[in-house]
Amino acid sequence: MLYFVIKALHVLSDFLLIGGMLINAFVIGMVPPTIRVGVITALRRYDRTVTTAALAGAWIFGLWLAIGFVGFSQGWLHAKLVFVLLLSALYGMQQASMRRMEANPRLDPSAFVRAGIPIILMSTVVIVCLAEIKPF
Repeated sequence: MLYFVIKALHVLSDFLLIGGMLINAFVIGMVPPTIRVGVITALRRYDRTVTTAALAGAWIFGLWLAIGFVGFSQGWLHAKLVFVLLLSALYGMQQASMRRMEANPRLDPSAFVRAGIPIILMSTVVIVCLAEIKPF
């Protein structure tokens, strides 16, 4: 029973995290500089309370599942961890870019951060496939 509760909390955290990261990527890549400051200010408040907590929850519940129930001996989990680290790094880069763009709306983020939407979506598909199919 505890396994299913932790897994549900992990999946809920993942949904909130991916949703928040997609919103960040949209604002960073597509909102024009003339209205960027107001949008980023509002988004950062949401981001600090919801998306950052979701990132912490995803890591805490994911590690709890991996250590307590699955074990780190399976190859699919190692591959999944690579993509999870990629998403965590991208989230940190999004935060830094939004903080800089809030101070100076004319700044452009790095190419990796600008390409956030396809990176997030492809990583999410790979992570879900690895977790459900467990190919190796």
